[in-house]
Amino acid sequence: MNSTTAPMVAPAVADDGRFAIQCEVLRLSIRPIGPVLLAQYLLNCGVAALFAWQYSLSRALVWISLITAVTLMRGFFPQRLPAPFTPQSLRDAQRTHTVRTGIWELAHGLAGVLLFNPGQPDQQLLLGLMLMGMTLSSAFSVSFYVPATQLAITLLLAPVIVTGLWLGAPAMKAVALIGIGLTAMMWKLVAERSRQLEENIGLRLNERSLREQALAGLRASEQAQAERLRFFSAANHDLRQPVMAIGLQAEVLRQQLDNGADAPLVQHTVASLARAQQALEGLTNQLLEIGRIEAAADPLQPVAVSLAPLLHDLARQAGDGRVTVRCPADAVAWADAVSLRRVLANLVDNAVKFTPRGRVLLAVRARRRDTGRAWRVEVRDSGIGIAADSQERVFGDFEQIGNVERNLQRGHGLGLAIVRRLAAQLGIQVSLRSAPGRGSVFGFELPAAPADAPVAAPAPAPAAPPRSGAAHALRPGLAVLVVEDNAVVADSLGALLQQWQLAPRVYASAAEALALADLRALDAALCDIRLPGALDGIALAERLQRHKPSLTIALVSADIGEATQRLAAERGWHALRKPVQPAELHAVLVQAQQAAAGR
Repeated sequence: MNSTTAPMVAPAVADDGRFAIQCEVLRLSIRPIGPVLLAQYLLNCGVAALFAWQYSLSRALVWISLITAVTLMRGFFPQRLPAPFTPQSLRDAQRTHTVRTGIWELAHGLAGVLLFNPGQPDQQLLLGLMLMGMTLSSAFSVSFYVPATQLAITLLLAPVIVTGLWLGAPAMKAVALIGIGLTAMMWKLVAERSRQLEENIGLRLNERSLREQALAGLRASEQAQAERLRFFSAANHDLRQPVMAIGLQAEVLRQQLDNGADAPLVQHTVASLARAQQALEGLTNQLLEIGRIEAAADPLQPVAVSLAPLLHDLARQAGDGRVTVRCPADAVAWADAVSLRRVLANLVDNAVKFTPRGRVLLAVRARRRDTGRAWRVEVRDSGIGIAADSQERVFGDFEQIGNVERNLQRGHGLGLAIVRRLAAQLGIQVSLRSAPGRGSVFGFELPAAPADAPVAAPAPAPAAPPRSGAAHALRPGLAVLVVEDNAVVADSLGALLQQWQLAPRVYASAAEALALADLRALDAALCDIRLPGALDGIALAERLQRHKPSLTIALVSADIGEATQRLAAERGWHALRKPVQPAELHAVLVQAQQAAAGR
């Protein structure tokens, strides 16, 4: 990638730097020089007086009148520069500056014609030397723009050189020839001086740019740190609420059991505990998803995605028939299937959540763009709506409109933040049209897939947790190996398995399990992936499978990714993400029981 983009970027950067240098050169060239201008004018008056006395009063008055006019022009009518500069306005300003400088020096150079005395060789030499002195003194102050300075030198010396070669005495002709050489030398010196000046300006601009970049980086870092602090403060606040609820409900449950409370009251407390646990799990899952997005842990794989099946599947998952779909059958977009599904799922969930009554519509229509065909995807609801001043804020972390009380049953304000991050990865812009009480429309555009691209299979929906029940009762005494180094989790798993009248064998490491457990008598194994010692849960599962190929094995971890799920599928294992739901665990053990019965 670098090899292809660098040649395209470097000239643009170089052109920008050159443009900035030229703008600065022109600013320096027209800056006010009042005291210098006054000193030059007084010297010119002295020259005019000298030649008025020795040669011609009328000619001297004509020349000093020209000098007065151009001095007034330069002193009281300075050139005004455009702000800001553009390439065209810079070229126009350079031409104007060159013309003004040429007029200024031509007025001085006309002394070589008006004050030239053909009959007096000594006055000719004096005039030639004075004009050469003017050239040497003014060449480096009249302008810093090379074309303007070179024109000024030429117009200052050309009249006296031409007049001297035409009408001058032999000595004056020699001085005129020297003037030609002086002109060429001054042209070269001006060019060299200008090159050095531009290098110095470039260094200064580069230093300024680096300083501004450093300050901008510091401000961005401070802002990012403030945003990070706000994010973790909000996450800490929302995490503590279900944790607090779990702690309080656990104490209520303990006291109810101590006091022999009725079963309905205990069941109500248990249901409250389950709701708090679900809220905690939902928040941790969203935080994990944000972390994976920002770490780019799931690289994008653009494919041709058929939109109609995807939208109908999302509508079915939303349940109760409130979500309808209007999508052309030939709508096939080019996008990462998994990320696109996550964007749409969050938008649908947000629409349903904030639409107490009414319907949600998933609509797709074709668009024509300069880059080709595109599909406009919109999620429309008739819910509470969002005020204009809050529409940008809803995409922030932990931001919710209409949930000031932070009711965790209505989410945590991270769904649209996840949408914003995923959209940035996909390169799409999510728009929002809304008004209070009139619903909201979230929309974005996707490029159409190439006509010859094979349509990918729909991205799988997150599996709904299986339900356990009497239809699949577990056989008492089913032998289950539990290898878990976290004592609290191990005790909880053991207690649940015993409650189901199973026979758990609980160990804290792979080495301990391999050394102490009767592997042949096992019916199922639950292996935490991260274990102390040389063997992790995957290595343990491989050894268990070699000892007993028919053993039902489940990998258990809080960070099971796509690679782990793929490995488990290849080996015939299960992959359970912590916190493991009892129904998921029950379903795995039912399969283990059925496999044991078939042997």
